[in-house]
Amino acid sequence: MYTGPKKIFITGAAGYVGAMLADQFSKSPDIEEIIALDKDPMPDLLADNKKIFWITENLTSNSWMRLVSQKRPDVVIHCAWQIRDIFGEEDTQKKWNIGGSSKLFEFVFREPYIKRIIHFSTVSTYGAFEENTITKKFRETDRLGEDEYRYGVEKREVERILERMYLKSERNAEVFVIRPGSITGPRARYTVKKKGLLYYLEHVMPFFPVANDEWCRQYIHEDDITNIVGMFAFSPLRIKPSFRVYNLAPADVVLAEDMARIFNKKIVKISPDTVRVIFRLAWNLTLGRIPTSPGGWKFFCYPIVADGTKITKEFGYRYLYSALEALTKDEGRYMPELTEEPTKQETV
Repeated sequence: MYTGPKKIFITGAAGYVGAMLADQFSKSPDIEEIIALDKDPMPDLLADNKKIFWITENLTSNSWMRLVSQKRPDVVIHCAWQIRDIFGEEDTQKKWNIGGSSKLFEFVFREPYIKRIIHFSTVSTYGAFEENTITKKFRETDRLGEDEYRYGVEKREVERILERMYLKSERNAEVFVIRPGSITGPRARYTVKKKGLLYYLEHVMPFFPVANDEWCRQYIHEDDITNIVGMFAFSPLRIKPSFRVYNLAPADVVLAEDMARIFNKKIVKISPDTVRVIFRLAWNLTLGRIPTSPGGWKFFCYPIVADGTKITKEFGYRYLYSALEALTKDEGRYMPELTEEPTKQETV
């Protein structure tokens, strides 16, 4: 009888999400060990954690397989990804993302002791197109249409590779594919200090450019992500393993007018063609330092709104935070410490 995992293998464990998962799951008394892999060194969050077995390797290498095989993990969580495009290094990025993922999936379906794999994809795979609307929400069965933005294109391709390998395997391992919206929360803002394009819009741009009245973002709180992945990792196995896909997104969206108010910016209307030109210039003039990679302009012109209710219908999970709360509230497991004594009202 399956009583939950004893050992979990997490790729991309030095990253924002991977490190949180390793940190949270290591606190479970049922977990004996977290095998954590990343091409970068162990982050401070995991330092001195006795349950962490750290491997500094790229998934494209072969040396990690022997070490992981010796540990025999029950569950694999695939977070490793080069999200930010590397200027002029398209082949390297493709090798890391697609080649590394393929090697991991081959390993998973070859090793019989692995009972489950949870793979991080993204709502970006649906594609940002002019015909997208706020009211038409993408469901898990909809076509993955992104064909230009490298992050969405490579995630789409890796999803297809995973499904093909699963169908060709003996199906000993359950597969969960999750497509989250933009993940954020207090750790993203205060510890990791993520510097995506919204960072530049907030701190550099004197105004908030808007190319479409329906442009929006769908944020999901980092605590919801760790809760959901934990639910998938620790839930009882099905008698017959399956391949399941879930959008992860609260029901609401954060509109451009909300963003402008939050960042205290004035909205300036510009055309999608202007956004495209600005992105192209910024990408080439800064050699990719400002994250404006090819195809990314569409995601700042047209909305992608996902229907994240499947997980509620099938598992009863209810999101702790709305999209707006995920972006603005400092509540959560990684909330910053108070810099001064709370008032009497705050302690109630």
